[in-house]
Amino acid sequence: MSKIYNSLGTMSGTSFDGIDVSISKTNGEDVFENNINLYCGFDQNLKKDLKNLKDKIKNPEDVTALSQTKEFKDLENKITLIHIDLINEAVKKSDVKLDIIGFHGITLFHDAKKKFTFQIGNAKLIKEKTGIHVVKNFRQNDLDHGGQGAPLTPIFHHFILDKQNNYDAIINIGGISNITYLKSNKLFATDIGPGNCLIDSWINHFFNFPFDENGKFSSIAKPDLIIANNFIDRFNFQNNLSFDANDFSISEFRNLDKNIGAATLTFITANLILTFMNEKKINKALLSGGGRKNKTIINYLESRSDNIDQLNFDGDFIESQAFAYLAVRSLLKLPLSFPETTGVSKPVSGGEIVN
Repeated sequence: MSKIYNSLGTMSGTSFDGIDVSISKTNGEDVFENNINLYCGFDQNLKKDLKNLKDKIKNPEDVTALSQTKEFKDLENKITLIHIDLINEAVKKSDVKLDIIGFHGITLFHDAKKKFTFQIGNAKLIKEKTGIHVVKNFRQNDLDHGGQGAPLTPIFHHFILDKQNNYDAIINIGGISNITYLKSNKLFATDIGPGNCLIDSWINHFFNFPFDENGKFSSIAKPDLIIANNFIDRFNFQNNLSFDANDFSISEFRNLDKNIGAATLTFITANLILTFMNEKKINKALLSGGGRKNKTIINYLESRSDNIDQLNFDGDFIESQAFAYLAVRSLLKLPLSFPETTGVSKPVSGGEIVN
């Protein structure tokens, strides 16, 4: 039997809301048992600092210049220490001896065409403070071999789907909506389009809330179907897609009433998913990510999806669990991405081990 590792995965999404960590027992293949999940939210000042830094980055050269500034170094140190505190808390509560940490960091810039990806966070400091080997930079090897560098979670999604008979896809509705699906025993994955990024931006701007909790605001009015369908019609699902939240802006919807805008953006998120499922003849999906809690989205998807929480997985921590799984695969040089998931030229492993 292959060795079982105690692995911790971290994840912080494009909304900059906070950090998820998960500790799991896994061999990186057919064994996975989650031990503990923890979350640490960022305060408003930290969210603002991260967003301001991200907004300054337009190309790889900006990353090089900014990474030398005091602003960047102070912020990276703050982010890393929060990770370390949460890792130590998780280890204490789980009472296990960790073998490996899969540290994703926080993505500030990603450009597949330029084969460049950048996540803020000091993996070396995590190794020094915890004494545990750390895997970082999961995406670069995929980019170097012609892939989009994302999504990387499909191989973990495949593990989940392999245990089920009623579902042929997992859809994560985070800042961006992405999907993993099975067809003819092959694993496919791609980003679909905006998930929560446009909704969150609209709700923050017009209602001064960070997100549309339970779909409260998006249920007030009816969507503008002409504007929504014109937006949806731009998408071509024939190729692997990779999006960043910065690829989308609420500015083109600025003439809408605030309630109609909230309804329209939520309609777009849900119906991009339905359009994709219909085009690919996907029957029924499991939903993970924060968007699975938006009741307006769920009303659109109800007959075609179920909450992944119903299967004893915590939908808030699927990605941090995935990076615990991926860390072990990196350690064992097993592939993380495939031609049908990221567009990479051949199955490749990834990640760099900080010893």
